[in-house]
Amino acid sequence: MMLKSKLSRDVYIARSKMPGLTQEKAAEALGICVREYQKIEKGVLLPGTEIFLKLLFFFDLDIEDYREEVQPYVFLPPCP
Repeated sequence: MMLKSKLSRDVYIARSKMPGLTQEKAAEALGICVREYQKIEKGVLLPGTEIFLKLLFFFDLDIEDYREEVQPYVFLPPCP
């Protein structure tokens, strides 16, 4: 699965598990506009590093889950 698709799916699932959290509220919490958030959640946009990390922290996603998605492109040594 591509990084953009995996992030999109994970963000959508995480948000749907948080009752009352709308796309608007998530975007506000992340400091981005609603349209940008919608594009990320739909898999149209892969965010930059800062927003990517904010998404991971906000939704409590594990960064290790994304290692396989970038491994073919960048050498990342395993964490100790």
